[in-house]
Amino acid sequence: MDQQVKAKLDQAEQLFYKAKDELCKPEEDVVPYSVCQSSYHSAVNYLSGFLLKRGNMVSESITLEDLLKQCREIDPKFQDLHLTPFYYPAQSEDVWMNMDTAHDFLAMAEKTRQMVN
Repeated sequence: MDQQVKAKLDQAEQLFYKAKDELCKPEEDVVPYSVCQSSYHSAVNYLSGFLLKRGNMVSESITLEDLLKQCREIDPKFQDLHLTPFYYPAQSEDVWMNMDTAHDFLAMAEKTRQMVN
């Protein structure tokens, strides 16, 4: 496996487990924003790794939405991956950032992980 692909997928795994581990803490200690950010960046890295593995160039400034579109062009199974809530990354002060959102974001990252692997 190419070093760049391996680096992206390794980073995705680290971020995925960081988010997952955060949710294993007692609820009062969980930082939902941290879970959401790690989940988001995990998905970006999984999709980037998938594209790089298939020989596509990936810009560091590409959006998650564009990454997913490219993945769908290569493999139709990505049509079943819905990441719309990820398209608008939140700020730490957003009031909607709560435990439910954190669980939803982690679930999207996990689905992305399953599709890429």
